[in-house]
Amino acid sequence: MKQIISMIFIFVFINPGYANPKIQYGTLEGTIADAANQQALAGADIEIIGTHQGASSNAEGYFLINPIPIGIYQVRVSMMGYQSQIQTEIIVATNRTTNVTFKLKPVILEMNENIEVTTDYFYQDGEKPVSSKSLTPQEIRFSAGSAEDIFRVIQAMPGVATNGSLSANLIVRGGSPDENRTYLDNVEIYSPLHFARPGTSMGIISIINPALISGVEFISGGFPVEFDDKLSSVFDIKLKEGNHNRFNSEFTLNLGGAGSYIEGPLSDDTQLIFSARRGYFDIVTGMMDAPVSPQYWDFITKVSHTPNPSHRISVIGFYYQDDFEKKGYSDNIHHSDGIKYYRVKGQVRGNAAGVNWTYLINDAAYMLTTLSFINNSWQSKRGSETNFSEDRDEISENEFHIKSQINWSPFPILDLKSGIIWKHIDSNHHIWNTVDTTQTGFILPAVSTQYNPDWTYKTGAFLQTTLHPVRKLIITTGIRTDSYQFTNEKNLSPRIGLKYILSGKITINGAHGIYYQTPDAYKVALDPANQVLKSSRAVHTVAGFEFLPSPDTKISLEYYEKDLDALQVEQENTRIITGDGSGYSRGLELYLQRKMSSNFVGSLAYTFAFARRQDGPSLPEYDFQYDQRHNFTLISGYKFSNQWRLGLKYQFATGMPYTPVTGTVKYEDNWYLVEGTPYSARYPDIYKVDMRIDRFFHYNNWTMSVYLDLWNAFNNKTVLFYSYSCDDQGIVTKKANYDFPMLPIFGISAQF
Repeated sequence: MKQIISMIFIFVFINPGYANPKIQYGTLEGTIADAANQQALAGADIEIIGTHQGASSNAEGYFLINPIPIGIYQVRVSMMGYQSQIQTEIIVATNRTTNVTFKLKPVILEMNENIEVTTDYFYQDGEKPVSSKSLTPQEIRFSAGSAEDIFRVIQAMPGVATNGSLSANLIVRGGSPDENRTYLDNVEIYSPLHFARPGTSMGIISIINPALISGVEFISGGFPVEFDDKLSSVFDIKLKEGNHNRFNSEFTLNLGGAGSYIEGPLSDDTQLIFSARRGYFDIVTGMMDAPVSPQYWDFITKVSHTPNPSHRISVIGFYYQDDFEKKGYSDNIHHSDGIKYYRVKGQVRGNAAGVNWTYLINDAAYMLTTLSFINNSWQSKRGSETNFSEDRDEISENEFHIKSQINWSPFPILDLKSGIIWKHIDSNHHIWNTVDTTQTGFILPAVSTQYNPDWTYKTGAFLQTTLHPVRKLIITTGIRTDSYQFTNEKNLSPRIGLKYILSGKITINGAHGIYYQTPDAYKVALDPANQVLKSSRAVHTVAGFEFLPSPDTKISLEYYEKDLDALQVEQENTRIITGDGSGYSRGLELYLQRKMSSNFVGSLAYTFAFARRQDGPSLPEYDFQYDQRHNFTLISGYKFSNQWRLGLKYQFATGMPYTPVTGTVKYEDNWYLVEGTPYSARYPDIYKVDMRIDRFFHYNNWTMSVYLDLWNAFNNKTVLFYSYSCDDQGIVTKKANYDFPMLPIFGISAQF
């Protein structure tokens, strides 16, 4: 295996192949709009830094620069009355059109004030003064240790805990993975990861092809009132627009699977993007004779249409499916028939369709309306060789959403945003479980649960004001109200954010707000007693500052507090859940980010935090299972030339808590395990180094890029969890289950 990898590396990365030594050319196009009112900006100046090439935007805000020698560029857009903006790492490839979008912020000037308007490498949104981070498509695709997966890139952000490479889920500021909201072009995604189930920390790979992404914004706390029904974070993913002047296509192959992507114009005012991917984990595991066989598909499409300058319509849709089977023998399986053989087979399906309509009402206001339908379903069977279907479930959830909001800037110092939300929800859960015995000897009775409530609905409304009383101060206040028919409750969520500019380089930020999350249907379905559950609540308080030592470098320091109550707590050895839980998390986050203004890009993230929980008013506090005290991540990338690029990632993190086994007890001639104090022990600390190298080949009419992403380059052992068993003498065996060893991920992409 090592010889094969070495041969591939030498051939692909060293051999120049048949790349054409002549200069090839590509095209750059894009649109420029006002960030406040979405109006197209005519007359904006576009400059390719380091060249003499540029353009001006037309009446539709569109520009085209052609031909451009292939390479990696910085593009600056500037216009009188607006903050100049730079986007880095814009790749111009052979015979392809690269599409970029710029949203420029208006500059508020006070009378008789002399202000030097600087270039903005970091987009600063006054409505989101704290805990907001943005990433470009290039920062996503070239990040070491991510295999081009957006969620694994976000795991390197401050405030996000790591739980090993097997999972791409986000653990944000001590919260569970199901406390995060993901949007794809304003459409909610219930489960954005393949092989993820509600209530678990698994999920292997994103359902979103990174080639489709125009940018992402991750808000780890203190998010504004337009976002609802989650306690921890918001992850907002924007899809790119298709090219206006020609079709591009791309074919990719890596360890995760094979994919294809196409974009281009259907007409003068309509553009298309489409992606399809097929994972072949099942083929790889089959060749290795492994006991698990996972397979996935995903499809995403977007059609954008601009019938006239006042109306923009986009239609998006996605579908994904996961199929998996696992079988073998384990001492940890305790079936009622005493057989240790197990078999698990499951299917996961998800799809959504949405329409976004943007109506530019006038020069100071626009309306954005989103209609979407979302469906998710799970089916699984679990059991022994003699009775494969002894445990099974069939789950289907459907939601229809309408969200409409108006953004209005009646004065230069005031922005208003108001909106309404309506969600129609249908849940169908069928669960069958036979009698089983836990490792600690408790007998779980057989249960057959059917949860088919009538269609129910959620409604909400919000109002937000962003005020600039003076140029240096931005005050954002908001309030939202939410009603949930099933739980018969109405919640009010006030929020406030502040940003004060001490100088051109230093800003002070703060936010405070209340957040609610309604109980998930899969929890309610476990037992009829769970239908009385109410929403959990979180109170966020965040304060910090940002410092720009140079235009391409930003340092931020934030302190956060998150206080929680009415948390759902599952009662031991039953399926009943109560809302008696409470808790809190505290943390200090340091983040340094440098954009690739030259040949170097990098970031440093450090988090010191703790998360505590209490399962009832009279019960003791304990470290929550996602309490990770220290987390340090260093990422760097260097562009040697337009053909070579190197990336590195180093990560250290404190091990998370777990419940140890402290002994055994004999009951009716069988030995069972005795557990100690919950979450009183910790897994070993995590040390990990990832490396990535990229090589680009440019041919007459197409481009090929190849990469080697080497996970865990020094083959450090990371314990994911311990499994315990005892023999017929009551002797306990403790087994460590490890994360990936050194794993080379080879990828190739052909672009036409």
